[in-house]
Amino acid sequence: MYSIGKFSNICKVPIKTLRYYDDIDLLKPSYIDSETNYRYYDYDKIATIELILLLKSLHVSLADIKQIIKRKDSVQWDSIIEQKISELEKKKEQITKEIEEMKQLKDKTEAGIPVIQGASFSSCYFENRQDTLVYTLRKKISIKFIDILVRHLFSQVYAYNLEVDGKLMAIFHNRNIKGNEADVELLVPVKDSNGIDGCRIVPNGKYACITVKGAYTDLALGYEVLKNWIVENDLIQRGDMMEIYQKGLIPTNLNLQDLRPDLSRNPSDFLTKICVPVV
Repeated sequence: MYSIGKFSNICKVPIKTLRYYDDIDLLKPSYIDSETNYRYYDYDKIATIELILLLKSLHVSLADIKQIIKRKDSVQWDSIIEQKISELEKKKEQITKEIEEMKQLKDKTEAGIPVIQGASFSSCYFENRQDTLVYTLRKKISIKFIDILVRHLFSQVYAYNLEVDGKLMAIFHNRNIKGNEADVELLVPVKDSNGIDGCRIVPNGKYACITVKGAYTDLALGYEVLKNWIVENDLIQRGDMMEIYQKGLIPTNLNLQDLRPDLSRNPSDFLTKICVPVV
């Protein structure tokens, strides 16, 4: 009969683990000295601990191992092995998939392709636009508070009983004001001015455009692409660049009394047209 220390050395199982197995009735000592409370193990316990270690290596839970040991004479080893083979095959498939994804990621980084894809851009194109009557609101404001300006704009549209007739637009007259502020003009197409001050015409003509699919933070690159295209095609810009929010935070069904941003839409799905009059 072995002391717990010798049994631990023979089986290469920590004493702490053997005590835990005793506490949960997984592997009881063969004998416990009533005076010293020392645990002792018979030779046949070695076979039991080896079975426990084997099942643990197959990722069988201790609760299941306990049941298997209790009825070990009728254990269906084929069933256990088949189950573990199936589990390992699934893990193999998952690992193979992850390896392939990592290889693709490595290929992207080596080719200089961004790991996280940003916005996508259409080709630059021309658009002939008609005169557009708009109600405008212009203010120097912190970029993070533009949503407040949008709500203010639409509250005025509602108060003046103006009928919206198109997508919200914006012109950033100055993006480099200190304190992360911008000189922003918001424009919303309306059917009639109702004699209200603040309405003006966005003139007709030939416009150079690009459509950006992605978050508003990616629009700056769209501006650069469009500006370079204008230069490359010997065009002359004859007005301010304008953003038209075709799909984004502004809800499709406007409630002018209680305008709320559409937070259900993923920013990667936003569609914004940048356009500028050219000759």
